Amino acid sequence: MAIIETEFTRMIDVDYPIIGAPMFLISYEELVVAVAEAGGLGAIPLPNFRTIEDLKHTLKKIREKTDKPIGVNIHTSGKFEWKAQLALCLDAGVKFFITALGDPRLILDDVHANGGKVFSDVASLKQGLKARDRGVDGLIAVASGAGGHCGTVPTHILVPYLKSKTGLPVIAAGGISTGAQMVAAMAVGACGVVVGTRLVATTESRAAPDYKKAVVAAGPEDIVCTARITGNPASWLAESIRDFDEMPEVTSKRWRDFWSAGQSVAQTNEIKSATTVIHEMVEDYTSVCRTLGNPFYNPKLKTQID
Repeated sequence: MAIIETEFTRMIDVDYPIIGAPMFLISYEELVVAVAEAGGLGAIPLPNFRTIEDLKHTLKKIREKTDKPIGVNIHTSGKFEWKAQLALCLDAGVKFFITALGDPRLILDDVHANGGKVFSDVASLKQGLKARDRGVDGLIAVASGAGGHCGTVPTHILVPYLKSKTGLPVIAAGGISTGAQMVAAMAVGACGVVVGTRLVATTESRAAPDYKKAVVAAGPEDIVCTARITGNPASWLAESIRDFDEMPEVTSKRWRDFWSAGQSVAQTNEIKSATTVIHEMVEDYTSVCRTLGNPFYNPKLKTQID
């Protein structure tokens, strides 16, 4: 199996430039460990945890099963105990922090002092420049087609636009679930990719069985982008929000009824292990590079690929 070396893999010390998206109520220790052990970067969203003890317990279980790099999505806003969360994550050796809500400057000094990196989710140049000016180490380009909160600009336009205008490393997020799509993202300047929807339909995902089946059965035309659920544009499986207007007020219990997914359902055809998903992406990436004469990145080989 090849090691695919990019700016991101050198920065975080992982084999492959693949981040398992930190998905709310889906990404827990099982998925994080599986992605990390497969050579990618597993990540958890800290809003998954109602108490500091819950987070402490989960980080302990992760570290009992892997010593590979892991990441977290942290919200530095008032309603989250982010200072305590940050301290626990740093103690657990977390080196990669993703920010979306709140000010990344609040965590930069502590993360950098511990040898970590901070990337911000952005969907526009305005957001990218703001994040750059606040000192982040890189950007995650949240493009159209992404599951959950999404942008309006396609990956192949947003990635090079942000990279050229900000000068920061850019990771692509949105519509990526195969090695060929990863090659395309790399071709326009991405140093890594985020994979979310494809990992929903894995054995390690905490998504409900019907949710996983719906992702496998759906096509891109079954994805609806709407701001009605959260107040910001986000992508959902249409069948899960069809009766939204008749539903009771959204509560934490109801979030499991809203099934987030992106347009990469088009390439999600069966439920597999996360390890298989990551390894198939790497094999596909290598095959496409060979077919195209390897024009973008030259994988460093651990072992010979036949």
